[in-house]
Amino acid sequence: MAISQKGNKIAVSQLHSNFAEIQGELKRVLDGVNSGRILQSFDILTKVTDAVVVNCETLGLASELPVVESFHRNNFWRALNQCWLVALQNVSKAQNYEDQLCEEHIVHLHSSVVHWADTLATFGLVDYEMGFWESDIVDALNNILDSIRSKDTAVVASV
Repeated sequence: MAISQKGNKIAVSQLHSNFAEIQGELKRVLDGVNSGRILQSFDILTKVTDAVVVNCETLGLASELPVVESFHRNNFWRALNQCWLVALQNVSKAQNYEDQLCEEHIVHLHSSVVHWADTLATFGLVDYEMGFWESDIVDALNNILDSIRSKDTAVVASV
């Protein structure tokens, strides 16, 4: 996902286009999760989140000043965060074994979330209503990781 801009400024029409693209991608994530395409959905979600974090200032997400009058930052962050939480709550819907998140995937996602939060913390955009809900997302990832590890332990114990 590429965020378009000219110089250090971004046109209002381009902002609308960028946010529409982000919303479309978040919808693709949720549709994919509901269809059991878990790995593909998290690949999209990771790319979208990375683009948002890298382009936070360009998108006007790091400023208190309104970039676009009709744009509500709180709603944007809530949509992104809820997409993460809903996707994480539904990882068990994987269509098949190959599409399941394994321990390595969860560890990588955890690392990415922490990295994004570290970047966003410089703007005060972590674990507040307006910002990235790192602690909620990390808690959900840890719960999934615990579940995966307990299943692995149960399989080893039964052998």
